[in-house]
Amino acid sequence: MLNQVLSQLNTSPQYAIMGESNMMNEIGYPLPLSYIVVMICLEGRAVINISFQKQVIKANDILILGDDMMAVLSQKSANFRLFYCFLDKSFASEIAYSLSNTLFAFLHDNPICHPHKEQYEALNRWIQQLIHIDNSYSEHRKLMLKNHLQNLFFAITESIPAHFSIAKKEFTRKEKLCWQFWELIGKHCLAHREVAFYANQLNITPFYLSQITKQFFNDAPKTLINRQVILEIKALLMHTSLSVNELSVKLHFDDPSYLCRYFKRETGNSLSGYRKQHQRQ
Repeated sequence: MLNQVLSQLNTSPQYAIMGESNMMNEIGYPLPLSYIVVMICLEGRAVINISFQKQVIKANDILILGDDMMAVLSQKSANFRLFYCFLDKSFASEIAYSLSNTLFAFLHDNPICHPHKEQYEALNRWIQQLIHIDNSYSEHRKLMLKNHLQNLFFAITESIPAHFSIAKKEFTRKEKLCWQFWELIGKHCLAHREVAFYANQLNITPFYLSQITKQFFNDAPKTLINRQVILEIKALLMHTSLSVNELSVKLHFDDPSYLCRYFKRETGNSLSGYRKQHQRQ
């Protein structure tokens, strides 16, 4: 069943697909995963292997999985059900834009979150509200879904133990380079879109940077840079009245026409079209 959901997400213009499953057809096979999948156990219990670590999930547990993970459901109770929400890469990136790197590092090591009992009712209402937004709205659906999903991730961020810190966490050299690269993109993407710039900052070659980002982020460095630049452009279009000329200067593009071509190539939309669409929303 989940294979059909993933196929539908990949072959249609939809950016989020959600539903419920008893996972009857998924036992013993690697789970099909979109760029990001949010799963919440509704009932029952199951044993799942995530990146070769066996873990037990029960009702109200939240799973945040990415397409670079290996997840296999090995056992489940007869009454096991879960809610799923598959997100494509572009939409997941828009959701992640406002989130912290600490959250990503935490979820990398802790893909299963265990809410407290007093949070169960709120979590159930969150699911019902997400389904209501998905089924009841059209013009504002995407923005409402983005905000609602961000609220879940912000809530998880609030639950991260105080002692957890990226600075204190022990990474391999490759992992450290990847996180440093991600930090550098956030700081410099408005002015620098060249892979060589970031490789120089990290004192490694562009080829080596490409190898490690494909291993840990499942994407090439240029793809990651462009994705962040597009998110910055979208934010400026949504929250400022800067003209195309002013945007091109702020973003260090050679001329406005190149900025227009760049945005059209990466998103399929024109700058003015995207701004008008957001203004309607």
